[in-house]
Amino acid sequence: MNPTPPARPTTAGFAAERRLLKAANFRARQYWLGTAAWIAFFVSPIVPGWLIGQIFDEFERPERSGRVWVLLGLLLVAELAIIWGLAVGHRIYMRGVESSKALLRANVVHAQLVSGGARAGARNVPIGDVLARMRDDPFDLMFLIDNWVDFVGLLLYASAASWFLFRIDPVAAAVAISPMLLSGWGNLAIAGLARRFRERARAASSAVSDFLAAAFEASLTVKVTGAQRPVLRRLDQLNDRRARSAVGDSLWNEVIWTINGTFGDVFVGIGLLVAARGTLTAGEVAQFAAYLTGLVWLPMRIGGIITGRRRYQVSAGRVEALLARPVDDGIDPMVEYRDLPVLGGRAVAAPTRPTRRRLDRLTVEGLTIESRSLRAVSFEVERGSLTVVSGPVGSGKTSLLRSVIGLLDIDAGRVAWNGETIADRAAFFTPPQTAYVAQIPRMFAESLADNLRLGHPLTDEEVAEGIRLAVFDDDVAELPEGLATLVGARGVRLSGGQVQRAAGARAMAQQPELLVLDDLTSALDVETERILWERLAAAGFTVLAASNRPEALARADRVIDLGAAPASP
Repeated sequence: MNPTPPARPTTAGFAAERRLLKAANFRARQYWLGTAAWIAFFVSPIVPGWLIGQIFDEFERPERSGRVWVLLGLLLVAELAIIWGLAVGHRIYMRGVESSKALLRANVVHAQLVSGGARAGARNVPIGDVLARMRDDPFDLMFLIDNWVDFVGLLLYASAASWFLFRIDPVAAAVAISPMLLSGWGNLAIAGLARRFRERARAASSAVSDFLAAAFEASLTVKVTGAQRPVLRRLDQLNDRRARSAVGDSLWNEVIWTINGTFGDVFVGIGLLVAARGTLTAGEVAQFAAYLTGLVWLPMRIGGIITGRRRYQVSAGRVEALLARPVDDGIDPMVEYRDLPVLGGRAVAAPTRPTRRRLDRLTVEGLTIESRSLRAVSFEVERGSLTVVSGPVGSGKTSLLRSVIGLLDIDAGRVAWNGETIADRAAFFTPPQTAYVAQIPRMFAESLADNLRLGHPLTDEEVAEGIRLAVFDDDVAELPEGLATLVGARGVRLSGGQVQRAAGARAMAQQPELLVLDDLTSALDVETERILWERLAAAGFTVLAASNRPEALARADRVIDLGAAPASP
């Protein structure tokens, strides 16, 4: 199911530009030095144009002097200086722009990964679509401000060029320049179409990315069911849709540029025809043609700004759907500054660990999720106890655990820690208060040690203790490189039971006050499961688990049976 599209971001006034300037100022020195270089590049053709006019006038003189060679030398120096300035300026500018794009992407990652609080973003966008938005949309956002940089440079060039043109022939200048400006504003009439084409292209690209992510995630299922051909056929359909929408988007973009360019060339020709009626020198004609040719780009940039603002609406809406809603602190979550080591930035500081709060009693009262058919569930978990949630498939065991720790929203009820109601459960139920092992644990394509630490400053002794508690010690000893073994994407080099115990060791190494286990022992043999429960009990863990295994039910201090209240999966 596609998420409900967010409200379209406004471009009233210059709200979009003010927001993007905030992103541009993230690495202000690089960005503005590069911007100055680009503006200088757009203005710089004034010099070669004037030199070309002087050179042609020299050729008309009956007696030529050495001045023509000086002028040719100056023209060569001017062109080389422009090329060198463009190369240096572009490099500086791109470092600033890429830093801004990195900031936009980092803010999305932060919003998607933060457990809770005001900075947590919505997670109702499929992962493949998230990746597509992070890849494509920051470019379209910053492209709007790129067009403004080009426009400012061209406007300065146009002002200087127009001064020369009106000095040469005011009538011809007026005939050529006025229609160019009007054609730029004519882009307003077609800007809405540009937005619709971009929306379709972005949506089609996201659909392909999302389907690929789902296909890779379910690759084993696809293989064992022989569904390769239907999957590839569906991928072909999505790719065909993406190709057609991308061609339409690119074609429309080229049409806008071509129309503006063609009309500009026509107006240049008309201006030259009008200018030819007088008695201009060869140098004046050459200078007139050079400056008019440069002015052709001005209406194109006006059109670029207009269509760019429509594209901004598309991309900003797609990115905002991944971010937290703005709060009353005046900080825009899309362009909030943060430390980034990329492109010369400061290293990211290690996250501060929350203060440990001892758990004596966890209270759940009247917890209700109508969409999962969980209604008025109440229970208590005492310190050092094992509480097991049981029930048939679809009864809501996983939903109950996830709602307690804030990974699912609830319609009613409360969760209290030592009698204190936890308002933001997702922000609170993290290490060292809580560690959670999901029903389908996830592994990164890194070493086993990195997967167990996940960036936390755990000591070797804490990691070893987590491994022992999860009954994973013998398995680690048999791995070819021990903790340094690369587990592969999604832990493919480990068995199902090993992945479960590795995830358990990762949680137990945190020594949390509350350990939440979702069917952790489903892939374990009876003897391994028995040892695991014994070790957790001996270590004094407080455990809330979902399981139908006889060993877990037999050892439980309290069993919460959801069998009488089936829930949708």
